[in-house]
Formats: sequence, structure tokens, C-alpha cells
Amino acid sequence: MNVAIIVRRLNVKGGTQRQALNLAQELRRRGHAVTLYTFLLSPADCYPELLEGLKVVALGTYPSSGVLSDFTENRAARMLAGAIDHKTDILNPHDQVAYKVAAYFKKRVRVIPSVWMMNDVPTRLRAEERLKEAKPDTVIPWYKRLMHRLLDWYDRKVFIAGQDVILALDERDRGWAEDEFGKQAHVIRSGVSYEQFPYRRRVSARTPPRLLMAGIFFPHRRFEDGIEAVELLRGQGIPAELTIAGDTGSDREYAQKIKKLISERGLEEVVRLAGKVSDEELVRMYREHDIFLFPNHLQSWGLAVFEAMSSGVPVVVSQTAGAAEVLADRDTALIVPPKSPSAIAAAVAVLVQDPALFAHMSEGGRAFVESRMSWSRFTDDMEKFFLMASKKHE
Repeated sequence: MNVAIIVRRLNVKGGTQRQALNLAQELRRRGHAVTLYTFLLSPADCYPELLEGLKVVALGTYPSSGVLSDFTENRAARMLAGAIDHKTDILNPHDQVAYKVAAYFKKRVRVIPSVWMMNDVPTRLRAEERLKEAKPDTVIPWYKRLMHRLLDWYDRKVFIAGQDVILALDERDRGWAEDEFGKQAHVIRSGVSYEQFPYRRRVSARTPPRLLMAGIFFPHRRFEDGIEAVELLRGQGIPAELTIAGDTGSDREYAQKIKKLISERGLEEVVRLAGKVSDEELVRMYREHDIFLFPNHLQSWGLAVFEAMSSGVPVVVSQTAGAAEVLADRDTALIVPPKSPSAIAAAVAVLVQDPALFAHMSEGGRAFVESRMSWSRFTDDMEKFFLMASKKHE
């Protein structure tokens, strides 16, 4: 089978890039012909080891944000669609914008099956809701709301209607997709490169307990909840320390808010912002920390959760993170309400004070990832959806 995997950018690191590249490598090992299509490519800034041996076609340009960004984005999508091999059997767009490329190929070149790995619902309506969740005092002018709804309608009619199969990483986003698009959607669980995150057996948290959070800086990460939890823990006599790893340049306003909070609470000596880290540094951080915090709100999945579990680090996860759907409270994770520093602090205190539970979650987390979260299983499921889409065209 000749598969075109379409990814908006391969010049950055992220869950979408890991997912698409691991799928490409697995499909290639199974004898499929795979080509990746992207707007921007920089192996050194992405995952050079995952790109090795893969055929990549890059447009070399991507429109900048601005008033006309939707129109220039559509133009770029048409150009990339024109670069796709006409003998392609399956289109597999990943995440945002890539589904537009697939739609243009089907309209202008050949009508073939398209399986969209949606990840997050890309509508502007959902973006508004997430913005209001992060910043409740946000006021969006009526004319912008109207424009967003018109653009969402256009996207549904022109680009999304032609997707044969829509895939989400969690049940919440699956439901949202069906509501937004009026089409059936399916859930597929992502994989983890657990061999890259070696397991270290742990029987208890160290003193002081070292907490870790990781992710590109965006408001839905809720780093502030982890910082406030540290303050609460220290007030209870548990001298917790926190490291936050992630690129602060993605949302400088939010990063500044986090830095200000650390300063206001007088936590500069115990909360460290590590900035953007390499894969090797991230592996070391998992090894050197005791508990991983993931208070992310309305996050579609949460790859970092399973990387931490693979490393043997017990995890505290928000109920509104997609990862929570597959985890069991007090077994593979401690699951807490969203936006609740007190609940996070209580969960950390339990793990610190109950070595038996700590050791059980450390060992069970790795076993869960090995048995349920492989890229091989993800590829098995994706091939089934390829077959489902192909049957619609028979």
C-alpha cells in the first residue's frame, strides 16, 4: 500500500510529530511504501532518529499568522496537495491543516480514501472555549465570533466532509468531533516509545520529594496548579521541589505569568524552570524525579504521562486529560479534579507517605505501558481504519 502521511510541520518536536513518524516507520517495516508530506522540514529540530530512512517531501514554506492567514494557509495546502504522488492509495493527514491538503488532493487529483488522525478538534469554536477556560475574563467581539463560525462552516463543508474516517485520541474529542462535523468518529490510542524511557524500580519518594511537569508552555498545561501545590505541601511539612521542563517561547505571556507566580510565592529556590530540553535531558529528568504531575485541562491525550510511567515515575493526572480515560485511580495513576492545587498536593502527600502504593504504581505503570501502549498496536489499529476507509471506495 502506498501511504501519504501528511503533517503540518516537521521542524519542531511534539506529540503529533512522534506519532506520525513512529507510524511511518512501523508501516515501512511492514512493507508499505510511505512518504511524508509537510510544509516545513528540519530534521535537527524534529526527531532525526525517527526521520532516518523515511522519504519526506517538504513545501519549504508555511504562511505566517495574520488577518489573511486562513486564505494563505489554504493556498499552501493546495500547493502541498499538488506534490503528493498521484499513485498514492491512502491519505493519512495528522492534526490541523493537514486535512485540508488531503481534501485538495481528493478534489483536484484523485478520489482516494482519507483517514484523518484529528488529535484535537480544530474548530475556532473549540479554540474560543479553551481560551475562556484559561482566561475567564476574555471577551471575544461579536464580529470575530461570527467570522469564526463562518470559517468553521466553510472548513466543515469544503475540507472535513470529504474525510472518510475521523480518528480522535480520547472519547471526549470523539464526541466533540461528531457534534461539530455531523460525522462518525472513532477513538485510537497513541503509542509510546517505551524502550527510549528505561524503567528504574522505585520503592518510595526521596526526601525532599522531587516533582516534575513537562510540556510546551500553553495555559491549558496548568503549571500554576503544580506551583501552588508545592506551596501547600511545604506548608504541611513536606519539602517538595518542582521542575518544569518546556519551551517558554510558545506563549510568552503565559510564561511570564508563571515566572511572576513563582516570585510572588517566594518559591524561586524550590521551583525551577528548565526551559526547552533535549530528549536525552528529558529521559534524565524522569530518572531523577519522583512524581510526575499532569494537571492539564481539556488535553486530548498526554504522551508525557506514559513516558513518565514507562520510566517508573508515579503520575498524578487531571480528570480532564484524555490520558485519564485509560488509567485507574490508585492503580496506574492518582486521578484528581481539574484546576485543583489542593487535590494535587493531597495526591503527592499520599504517594510520599505510602511507600507501598508508590512502589505499586511505579511497577504497574511500566507494565501498563508495555502491554497497552506500543506503536505496533497503534499501527495495527491504523491499518484497520485504512481498510475501513478503503471499503467505502469499493
